[in-house]
Amino acid sequence: MLLRPKVLVDACQSVPHMPVDVRDLDADFLVASSHKMCGPTGVGFLYGKSDILSTMPPFLGGGEMISDVFLDHSTYAEPPSRFEAGTPAIGEVIGLGAAIDYLQGIGMQKIHEYEMELANYLYENLSTVNNIRIYGPKPSKGVDRAALCSFNVKNIHPTDIATFLDQQHGVAIRSGHHCAQPLHRYLGINASARASLHFYNTKEDVDYFIHALNDTVNFFDSFK
Repeated sequence: MLLRPKVLVDACQSVPHMPVDVRDLDADFLVASSHKMCGPTGVGFLYGKSDILSTMPPFLGGGEMISDVFLDHSTYAEPPSRFEAGTPAIGEVIGLGAAIDYLQGIGMQKIHEYEMELANYLYENLSTVNNIRIYGPKPSKGVDRAALCSFNVKNIHPTDIATFLDQQHGVAIRSGHHCAQPLHRYLGINASARASLHFYNTKEDVDYFIHALNDTVNFFDSFK
């Protein structure tokens, strides 16, 4: 007997940046978060195929998720109400809806194309920094990078880079494992720095970041 495992797609990093169609993906489940979509924190969504959701029991009890309650048993509402017990985060959900409307008003394909242009520009300019190692393939025909670059600079800890950029230049990047410790072990590194872009960024922002990063590298190199 062939068993087909259910597939859940973590689309938190893709939904804000490109068109995503769950029907094309044929995903059983798909999740995404609000704050990466320019919406409020503390809220997100779970998509599930209706035929699968209808077979699943509720995971939490509360108001609005039941159909009937008896002394010896209960029956549950149909999905999605079955999985939405109690009072929802009303304000956050309204904010998420507004963020989705905002992104769709711009156009997800338009956002994706613009970010790919920024991604190429970021990679090209980041490659000029002394002693830098950029992780992932170089952008080329048929190779699309997300609008971010993870990198390390030789003999400078990524947290030192991030702190100096923040305090001296007002540039925010992230340092650490980026929720991917197994990948860092595979690469043989303890941590990395990551510069991320969104549709509100410009090439001038990239230029300023590269200037600030060069200044950061020069500062730490001066102690060697």
